Amino acid sequence: WQVRTGDDIAEGRILVNAAGAWADEVARLAGLTPLGLTPMRRSMAQLPAPAGHDIRTWPMVIGAGERWYCKPEAGKLLVSPAEEDPMPPHDAYADDMVLAEGLDRYQEMVTEPVTRVEANWAGLRTFAPDRLLVIGPDPRDPDFFWHAGQGGFGIQTSPAASELAADILGDRASELRRSLAPAFSPARFG
Repeated sequence: WQVRTGDDIAEGRILVNAAGAWADEVARLAGLTPLGLTPMRRSMAQLPAPAGHDIRTWPMVIGAGERWYCKPEAGKLLVSPAEEDPMPPHDAYADDMVLAEGLDRYQEMVTEPVTRVEANWAGLRTFAPDRLLVIGPDPRDPDFFWHAGQGGFGIQTSPAASELAADILGDRASELRRSLAPAFSPARFG
């Protein structure tokens, strides 16, 4: 494989596709058929902690039907409308109306009103069609390795997912490889 960036060329025998929302686009650039990954926007609002409350030990709270959630983070509250809006890969930003609707649903269930949004942002959570991780060599070209489809759970799954990828790439036997590799293999889409 050769990857050109400006005047620089990087070469390698195996190309690891860990491009998140752009993973299917990278496959196309490599001449391979995409897997049908779907990037979905998820927005967040950072709110000040309700006056007089120490929120450091507050739990994460998920609204009925997962129509919003909130959790403490560094002395602030993070509130999300928990949306999953399919989007093309791009530099994601929060949609003001989606955020306002989510904050309204949150506010209906709490006693402290939302008085100020200190910051907001969005990210793209990318899912495979079956919503499982995709980790392993492409069945059409074993030198193209997929590591995609974390779907918003990358932080929680990254230690085990990285260990599984390393075991497969290093051709090492492991319990993870034996038990999880078939379920996460991109060959399941073939």
